[in-house]
Amino acid sequence: MVGNFVFMPEIQASFIVGAIESGLGDDTEQVLRKEGINPRFSNSKRTLKWDLLTRNLRDALKGSHIMAEYAKVPGWNIMPLYDVIEGNLYLLMKENRFSDIRRAKGKRPREHYIEMLINAFNMGLEDFQQISMFSKNELPEDVNRLLDSIISDINLEKELINHFAIILFDEINGELISVRVCLADCNLNIVHEDNWSQYIRHYDSVITEVVALEDNLPSMLSELDFTNKAQEKIAEQEFAEYNSEQSDFVIENE
Repeated sequence: MVGNFVFMPEIQASFIVGAIESGLGDDTEQVLRKEGINPRFSNSKRTLKWDLLTRNLRDALKGSHIMAEYAKVPGWNIMPLYDVIEGNLYLLMKENRFSDIRRAKGKRPREHYIEMLINAFNMGLEDFQQISMFSKNELPEDVNRLLDSIISDINLEKELINHFAIILFDEINGELISVRVCLADCNLNIVHEDNWSQYIRHYDSVITEVVALEDNLPSMLSELDFTNKAQEKIAEQEFAEYNSEQSDFVIENE
């Protein structure tokens, strides 16, 4: 079944990567600077990135066979993407968030909506025995309610969805460094993926203000493929963190 799965075409993939890249980077910086907010001290920067990213996605995919509409899940607004030709549903997520969900599988009192979508549309992709006792048409009531809400928001019939895939990405300081689209089974194992990092443009930002480094590097960086510039960015950040640690050590021992 996995062998028959077709991810969306290169042109739409490049549009999506471009929308993510600009939303994370210059678009966010320009909005903050226009309002006179220093990005280093912004409380809204992380959520603003998602607002601009989803806006960009919707604009970039207008007129294509990829539907992009807003939908709501508890505590968050999302933008599902639906390929009307292949019948596949997509959502965006950061790599480290998906990693957190995988680690917490079976420990949460309630499944994450990503798990619910995978259980609903990706049954039968496992290499070993399916762990879910429910068929696509016999899902738990809470799962059905969530799916009905999402599908209603994007004006889609559940029967039209073949599979669900996740577009996973990572960034450093607002610069996109990796993107991949993944098909996961109900055990949250990646059974099929396509590397979209090749579509990252790595253009020079028009915003010249230096932004402080993020607290932590993404948790799954070591497992991903990066372009040369992305690797340079990671090395630069590691070097900066090393120098900072050495400076702190000298101060403490003076």
